[in-house]
Amino acid sequence: MTRRDPIVEEIRKHRAAIAREHGNDLDAIIAAFQREDAADRSRRTVSFPPKRIVKRRVESRGPKTRRPNKRMEPTART
Repeated sequence: MTRRDPIVEEIRKHRAAIAREHGNDLDAIIAAFQREDAADRSRRTVSFPPKRIVKRRVESRGPKTRRPNKRMEPTART
């Protein structure tokens, strides 16, 4: 049994209309949205500078050796 969600159905209807309007050309759809976004000056956008990646210096402390795990000891029986 499949349940239909009216919100999803409405979104699909609008998506199909936009695709039909632009000839199902993804580049044309993206360009239209970008033009619409650039024309809408009422919303303010925030741009942050790119984060600087700090590389950590690796200090040489000699060869790294891994200690084996301790062997499990049997528990004492009472």
